[in-house]
Amino acid sequence: MRTTCLFAAALWLAGIASAQAQRRIRIGPTYSSLGLEDQSGSSYSFPSYGGSVALITGDESETGLTIARYNNLSTDHGIRRLTLYGLDSYYYPVGARGVVAPFALTALGLARVTEIDSLCLLSIFCNASASATSQLALAFGLGVRVNVGGAAVATLAGRFLEVPGSQIQALEAVANASVALGGVHQGQLLAGTLGPVVSAFIPISGPLRGRSPFAGVRFRRDTKKAGSLGLQIDYAPLEVTAGSCAPGCRPNAILFAPGYEASVRPAWGRVYGVVGFLLAGFYAEGLDRGMAQGAHGGVGADFYSGRAMWNLNARLLWLQRNSGENVFGVQVGASVSPKLGGNRRQ
Repeated sequence: MRTTCLFAAALWLAGIASAQAQRRIRIGPTYSSLGLEDQSGSSYSFPSYGGSVALITGDESETGLTIARYNNLSTDHGIRRLTLYGLDSYYYPVGARGVVAPFALTALGLARVTEIDSLCLLSIFCNASASATSQLALAFGLGVRVNVGGAAVATLAGRFLEVPGSQIQALEAVANASVALGGVHQGQLLAGTLGPVVSAFIPISGPLRGRSPFAGVRFRRDTKKAGSLGLQIDYAPLEVTAGSCAPGCRPNAILFAPGYEASVRPAWGRVYGVVGFLLAGFYAEGLDRGMAQGAHGGVGADFYSGRAMWNLNARLLWLQRNSGENVFGVQVGASVSPKLGGNRRQ
C-alpha cells in the first residue's frame, strides 16, 4: 500500500517535471530492507548491502546488474544467508527524463543461499554443514527514479522477491544512490502514461475471494504500430474459502499483469482488447506462499477529459495456485492518468 501511494504522488510530479536528457550510465551502492514472516505470523526486517550499475538501452528501458549480500535472513535462530546476483530490467512508461521518472522493475538472478534450520543445528543426527547452493531468483515491483541534475541519480523501489528453492518469499524495499556517467541519451519518445487504479475481484471458480478492493498502478505506452503495451500491478487482499486452512487463511498478493492492447480510436478516446500473462507473489506464511502464475484477457476503454484520461476495464483472470488448483475470476477496475499525446522528443 505504501508503494501505491508513492506512485500516485510520483505520477503527478512526473507530469509537471521538465524534460531533460539523461546520461546513459549510473553506478552506485544499494541498500534494502527485506521483510519475512515466521510460522506464527510475526514479521522481521533484514538489511542488505551491495552495488548496482545500469545502462539506458532505449527511450523506455534500462538494464542493470545488482550484487547484494544478505548476512542474516533467519527467523528461527538458524542460518540463512543470501548473495544475490541480479539482472534488472527497468521499464519507464514516460521515459527516464525529468526530475521524477516512475518505472516497473523485473529481475532475474542467481542466488547463492546458505540455509540450515535451527533444529538441525541442535541435533547430532543432522548434518549441519553450511554449504551454499545456487538457485534461481525472481522479482518484480514498482520504483521511482529521481534525477539530480545530470550528475546523480537516486532510485527507490518496492518489489516481491522469491528464491523458489528456499524459504525466501518476501516484500523488499530497495534504495540506490548513483553517479551518472557517459554520454547523454537522446531519442524519439513515444507517448506513455501511468496512474492509480482501483478494482474489484468477482470470483467465478476456485477458493480465492477478494477481502476488499485491489489498489495498484496502471502503465500504458504506445508502440510504433497500432497497439499499446500495458502493465498493471495490484496489491490484492485475498481470502481462502475452502481447504484445510479455511476460513483462517487471508493471504495478500502482489499481482503483476503485463499485456498487449489492440485498439481502435474514436474521437472521444480508445476501445481496446488486451491479453497477457499473470504472476502473483504471495509473501506471507501459508500454503500459497511463493509465486503463482496464470493469464489474463479482457476489454477496456479510455475516455478523454481535458488533460486527463479515465479508464474502465474488465478482464478474466486465470491463476494456478501452488497447490495446483485453478482459480478463475473477473477483475473490474477504473483508473485515471494524464492524457497521452503524440510522439515527442526526449
